[in-house]
Amino acid sequence: MKFRLKALQRMREPDELDSPTLLASPRGWIATFVVLIVVVAAGVWSFVGRLPVTVTAKGLLTHPAGTAQLQSPYTGTVRTMMVSPGRRVVRGQAVAEVLRADGTVRTVSSPFTGEVVTTSASEGAMVREGDGLLAMERTDAPRDRLVAMLFVPGDHALGIAPGRTVDLAVSDAPPGVFGLLRGRVTSISPYPLMAEGVAGLVGGDLAARGYVTAEPPRLVVVDLLPDPGTTSGYSWTTETGPPMKLRSQVTVTGTVTLSSQTPFNLLLGR
Repeated sequence: MKFRLKALQRMREPDELDSPTLLASPRGWIATFVVLIVVVAAGVWSFVGRLPVTVTAKGLLTHPAGTAQLQSPYTGTVRTMMVSPGRRVVRGQAVAEVLRADGTVRTVSSPFTGEVVTTSASEGAMVREGDGLLAMERTDAPRDRLVAMLFVPGDHALGIAPGRTVDLAVSDAPPGVFGLLRGRVTSISPYPLMAEGVAGLVGGDLAARGYVTAEPPRLVVVDLLPDPGTTSGYSWTTETGPPMKLRSQVTVTGTVTLSSQTPFNLLLGR
């Protein structure tokens, strides 16, 4: 029987029973310890860490009295529209003239002070008694100021109460550049608003479409936190905010902070 040379040499070598066996390299142990530390840290954070619970809704900057429709008290033809969007109107000021069927001309005056948002009738248009002529943002409420009105779907409004903090993304002040406008909830409507109620606050059915969903919303009024050190006069998440004054009738997206939960409870849905 012939044996290969390599096999014969192997038989002559003693068994290396006393040689150490390398189970893992130092690099492998380091990786193991890093993974172990990460797992332990994640476990501790899931029981100790806190995550905010928030609700997000759309709205707009306006004045506390909101927007009101000025209706024609007469039936006839609009002879003259004396105001246009952006025009400031004081109580008792003439805003339109209506030519009645008997040939008489009637003047329509504003019952409140504010700024014209939109006009729903034009010169030569036929109007009936009760038809809208224009929408005005009222500025004659006591302690008139700029506020945010958020329209929160009814099924998301649970937990919102006066005092909750709100961060507002203003459409004409990009949050990535100027940060978020800070506010605090001052009131929430006890009942959901129908489409007509929303339209009465924002200036008409067309404007209300962006705030009315399948679930009737509840109105959340947010007071803006003042900060005399900024150009806008309000507090922002950045140091200075935008280099301009805030305008009313600007759309916003508000995030209301309801509470905070541990990740473990949030995972379980508690």
